[in-house]
Amino acid sequence: MKIFTSALLVYMLVSSITPGPNNLTMLFLGARYGFKGSLKFMTGSMLTFIVKAVICGLLNLALADIMPKAVVYLKWVGAAYMVYLGVNMALSGFKAEKAEQPGEAGSLAPTESTYRAGILLQLLNMKSWIAAISIFAVYVIPVDKSLGAILAATFVDFLFLTASSSIWGLFGSAIRNFVDKYRKPFGIVCGLSLIYCAITALL
Repeated sequence: MKIFTSALLVYMLVSSITPGPNNLTMLFLGARYGFKGSLKFMTGSMLTFIVKAVICGLLNLALADIMPKAVVYLKWVGAAYMVYLGVNMALSGFKAEKAEQPGEAGSLAPTESTYRAGILLQLLNMKSWIAAISIFAVYVIPVDKSLGAILAATFVDFLFLTASSSIWGLFGSAIRNFVDKYRKPFGIVCGLSLIYCAITALL
């Protein structure tokens, strides 16, 4: 399709692979529970992204007018949740060790891998909202306004994001033995990185 220029593909790659709330959480969960243990979180996050991206594509013209006003409020909500995640990550290393299970159903804490945690983080992840809006506003809608183009762009971006999340989760799983020895500093570094993401989102 003509929408898939090298510029769009590079933008999708860079926006999906670089550190952000979702990737940092996958790193943390992969190191804590192994890659398999992080899959509930990733599944919830990726499925929510598909819905979010399609909405951004279909309502792009409306969002272009609404988002400049709404983003001021939305980014504060998203940043607050990222700080919550970061604090929990930082404190997780100081908690008593538990059996390595991916968490109880219904938990929203980033130290647990649940579908709900993945859904909530993706809904409040301003980085991916802005990336999705930019993809359609800059690269897709000006070239092709068809539903097929919107769905195709969503699918390709979904592939990039799934691959990127998997890479971060697998890396976390690969350093799991190291993390077991240094739980406190690892939790603090991941937590502070996520809080940094929250601060930069507000700037």
